[in-house]
Amino acid sequence: MPSLNLFPAIRIVGPILAPDLINSIWAGEAPHQKPDDFGLKQGTAVKDEIAAAWADARTYWGLYLKKVEKLPETATGTSETRNNWAVPFLSLLGYSLDYRKQGERVNEVNYAISHRDSARNEFPVHIMGCYDELDRRRTDGGPRLSPHGLLQEYLNVTEHLYGLVSNGRTLRLLRDNGRLTPTYVEFDLERIFQEELFADFAILYRLIHVSRMPRDMDSAAESIIENYHQESLVSGTRIRSGLSKAVESSIIHLANGFLSHPENSQLREAVKAGEDWHANDTDAGGSASGLSVKDFYQSLLRLVYRLLFLMVIEERDLVYPRDADKRLRDIYYRAYSLRRLRQLSEKRHFANQRFQDTWLSLCATFRLYEDPRYGQQLGLQALAGDLFAPDALGP
Repeated sequence: MPSLNLFPAIRIVGPILAPDLINSIWAGEAPHQKPDDFGLKQGTAVKDEIAAAWADARTYWGLYLKKVEKLPETATGTSETRNNWAVPFLSLLGYSLDYRKQGERVNEVNYAISHRDSARNEFPVHIMGCYDELDRRRTDGGPRLSPHGLLQEYLNVTEHLYGLVSNGRTLRLLRDNGRLTPTYVEFDLERIFQEELFADFAILYRLIHVSRMPRDMDSAAESIIENYHQESLVSGTRIRSGLSKAVESSIIHLANGFLSHPENSQLREAVKAGEDWHANDTDAGGSASGLSVKDFYQSLLRLVYRLLFLMVIEERDLVYPRDADKRLRDIYYRAYSLRRLRQLSEKRHFANQRFQDTWLSLCATFRLYEDPRYGQQLGLQALAGDLFAPDALGP
């Protein structure tokens, strides 16, 4: 099944949706992905609608870029972004947006959400200019909050459950969220159309088409997007409940593998010496030449946590900053990533117990994060700390 890394323009932050949902949608296994679910006419294929929307969106994007190029440096690009790009683009996803000059007052606070879909019970869509940052408020005396912050606060104080915010370059799906940490799904529109990432666009279409959103506030819990959210929470609970057993099983497999390898006689002797020392002195953890069972266990535990940590940051596309060199990013994922190792491990015909080159390649990957001299050559920052210290894995 594809990894989220195969959709580089999509980023999930927080527990709004599970990354596995993206894979499930792409594989055609997710529910609510049939033509009827999108309100399409009988005999119309969803993939054909996506292809048509893709062609139109590329046209809109090209015309929008020409408009933006002519803007003076002092312009915000708000009108151009709204009228020439974001509103027409979202219409391809079924939204019918109306501009609202006046904001909505809630608890004596004004929320100037720019657009609404009246057919969806005033579904909120906040669109700012291409030179606005979603996470930063203007410094020229504009709105009191960033575009993202404004919509998130609005969702938190009203009965609306979901909303969209965009500056034309990026589009985010937000949900009512009482946590202090942010949670949203982000689509890098600029990257999708500059690099022609059709697969990412197809996921975007299937995930935030207007048919996914609540019809009204009273039935929001029955919407497709909320069903996806709730299933993601259940899935996350299942994963967490099984994680401790998976870690325990991994430690046992790794310990037995290292101890049974014919070339690891030095490790076996160190563990044996540690056991002998412990048998003679129960207060000692090991000897100068021996390795205690406790220390061996701690090394294995750090190895498992390293693997988990790297899997998570790769899955969430957090290895590189968003503006990183694409060439270096591709080299890492193709030759060094844990994703590569996971894909190899699923292909049994590659297994050959005479060789240990996959372990050596994993050690090379670790070195990128342990030593800045190696990592900087691929644009990576050393992580260091107890988990990624050069001696963290012991023997």
